Amino acid sequence: MAKRRILKKEISYVAGELFTEALVCKLYIPGVNQEKADALMARILDLQDSYIVRAGHPDGKDNKALVRNYYRKLREDLQNEVNAIADEIGELSKDK
Repeated sequence: MAKRRILKKEISYVAGELFTEALVCKLYIPGVNQEKADALMARILDLQDSYIVRAGHPDGKDNKALVRNYYRKLREDLQNEVNAIADEIGELSKDK
């Protein structure tokens, strides 16, 4: 139970950092497309909500191997999504 709580906190922390980075790009870098920044921030918030829900409801609660694979897949998906959003934030700041 505690590891699930820690995972949820990590997801919130990463999403918060990404959101802050997108907000800084939107507010302090001149010439940034405001609509793209808003869409990216909405995507970050959706990511946070969906991954926290996924972390709370693993498949096959009785089978430890299934649960382990579920959380491994969750972490891989989260990392891929975070990398994609970070790349988009980088592109957002270059688009000026």
